[in-house]
Amino acid sequence: MAKKEEPFHAPFKKLKGVKVASGKRASAPEPAKPKQPPAEPDDREIFALAMRGVTPLGNDCIVPEPADPVDIVNSVRESIRRQDREVIDTLHALVRGTAHFDITCTGEYLEGHTIELDPRTMAKLKSGELTVQGHLDLHGYTKQSAEQALSSFILSSHALGHRVVLVIHGRGLKSSQGPVLKEHLIRWLTTGSLSHLVLAFSSARPCDGGTGALYVLLKRRPKKSRWNRP
Repeated sequence: MAKKEEPFHAPFKKLKGVKVASGKRASAPEPAKPKQPPAEPDDREIFALAMRGVTPLGNDCIVPEPADPVDIVNSVRESIRRQDREVIDTLHALVRGTAHFDITCTGEYLEGHTIELDPRTMAKLKSGELTVQGHLDLHGYTKQSAEQALSSFILSSHALGHRVVLVIHGRGLKSSQGPVLKEHLIRWLTTGSLSHLVLAFSSARPCDGGTGALYVLLKRRPKKSRWNRP
């Protein structure tokens, strides 16, 4: 039998009989996961870090030293004597006729004015014809704080050119001592530095507080000269 001729071009002849192992293709390596940023500390950790090394106090209550009762009594007595002297001086001035203000008190109603004030102006003040340009409410004030507030209010009102203001002092219906501030208010307005700014006062109309408030008429603010002084 004649030998079979081989093909002219046989590129895979040498691979005849070679066995190839079967298997799955190796998978590519997974990409590395990005690193997560560190978690921020919460409020407790921040507070614990801030308090590191701090030693807590055993007792944070500070007890003031007891005041000397003798000093308290002497201070109260001196305050009472000073108030009594002020009242007595005012009464003596009224008796001698040297008082700067003419004061009238009928029951709860109260009014007062400088001796030289025009009666027509006083009548307008009492009837509420003059416009109120500012008010001060003294409810809840102590005597000392009320005096400071009144002084500041009158001075600033005069500086602003206000003529009529309303001062609310209350009727003292809830106080066992009555309208305490009302009595002091009259002395503050008619003596000392405020007396040079006040022309008159009177109990307000019911719509503005009645006998629990005062209309206060202030002096005119001096006008500045138009000429420039050297």
